[in-house]
Formats: sequence, structure tokens, C-alpha cells
Amino acid sequence: MSGARRVGTVTVLRLVPGNSPVHRLWAGTKLLVAAVLAVICSVRPTWPAIGACGAVVALGLLVGRIPLGAFPRLPRWFLVVVVAGAGLNLLAGVDPRVEILGVSIAVGGLEQWARFMALAVVLLTSGALVGWTTPLGEVAPAVRTLVAPLRWLRLPVDEFVSALALALRSLPLLAEEIRVLTATVRLRLRDERGEPVARFSVGLVLGQVHDLLGAAVVATLRRGRDVAEAITARGGLGGAVAADAGRPRTADALVLFAVGALTVAILASG
Repeated sequence: MSGARRVGTVTVLRLVPGNSPVHRLWAGTKLLVAAVLAVICSVRPTWPAIGACGAVVALGLLVGRIPLGAFPRLPRWFLVVVVAGAGLNLLAGVDPRVEILGVSIAVGGLEQWARFMALAVVLLTSGALVGWTTPLGEVAPAVRTLVAPLRWLRLPVDEFVSALALALRSLPLLAEEIRVLTATVRLRLRDERGEPVARFSVGLVLGQVHDLLGAAVVATLRRGRDVAEAITARGGLGGAVAADAGRPRTADALVLFAVGALTVAILASG
């Protein structure tokens, strides 16, 4: 189907158009919430903490009206690796253990694997939610506002923010180049009958390593030249960061207060 989204298509870096309350939040607020959730899950990686952070992320997805099509479709090999990891954890020496047909099963290892997977899903989804609801051009100005107090310590804040802005603006270019390069290589690779391959295999890719590297280097140099010319046209690195960073409003204060109260409750519960 020509309109179907291919497996592996990068969607987490694309803004999902909308005017939801999450879209209207200041970019700095969403960055702070994502950072706080990451800290909570890192300091106290318990099921209640992960569940509370997951509920916050799920609420953000619902309020932000993020469609299911925004989530990337994982390739089959990734799912196989995940299932294999669960199977290996069943054989780990982590208590409690149960005996099934003479085989010792580590229930504790499976529980730790499940907790790690839930933690990874929550953190990755929270980061993706920021990308789905925030234009990339608003992230660097928001970071500049958040780290402004570090200027008192004479840290290179402006240089860091400029580098961050360039990196964020390069991410869509990188995703586009990967898509174009993948499509080009797919057209060039041929099977035993001389027909274009429908999907990649390890043998085909290894046989075309030199062509892949050459195409990647050429694409990188071309994109680097285009970015350098764009930076020069905008007046140097100072033009990489937009002047308008936006400002937090009442809704931002309410969200930060709610997340702060949740943080205190989780940390105090243990």
C-alpha cells in the first residue's frame, strides 16, 4: 500500500499539528516535566513510581490528542530481541524462584526485566511527547531561559544553546537523508534474479558497504555545506537560536505545581 507507513519510519521528531492544551504549554515547562519524571524513575524505580509517571505521560498523550499513527512501528527483530531478553531473565539467579517441570524459573529476574521495560517505555514516550507537541525551534530558546542562571557561574551558556539549536535543527535533515539513502540503496540492491530487493538482509548490506559509506559521506558533506551557508546567511551562530522563547503562563504554573506535588508524594511514600 503506497499510503501505509513503512516499518522503521522516524516519527518521534515530527510535530503533530494541533492546538491542544499540551501544545500551548511553554516548551520549558514540558522539558522540566520530562526531566522531573526521569529523575523520579531513576531515584525511585518502584512500580508505584513508574505507574504514577506513566499515568502523567498517558494523560499528556490524551490531552495532547496524539494519534496512534504518531508512534513508530517497531521492526520484528526488535520484538524478537525483547522476547529473548525476557527468556534469558527467566534463567537468571534472582529470587524468588519456582520449579516448573524440574526447571528453575527466576520470577525475580522476570520482574526486574518487566520493570526495566516499563521504565524505558515511560521515559521514551515522555521524550517523544515533547517532540510531538513542541516545534523544534522553540526548544533552544526555552533551554536558554532555563539555564540563564548558569551565566552567574561564567559557564558558556550561549555556546551550549547554539550547539543545541543546531543539533535539533539537524535532526529532521538527518532523518530525511536516512530515508533518501535507504530508498536509493534499496533500488540499487539486486537479488539473485537481478530484481530489486523488497527488504534488506545482512549479506546484501555487507556486500555493499563501500557504496553505502561513499553515499553517506557525500550526503553528509552536501548537507554540511547547506547548513553552513544557511548559518552564514543568518548572521552566524547567533542566528541559530530564535529570539522569541515564549513565557510560562498560568497553565504552566499549574502543571509544574501538580508535578511537584506528585514528586513530593512519591519521594515521601518510600
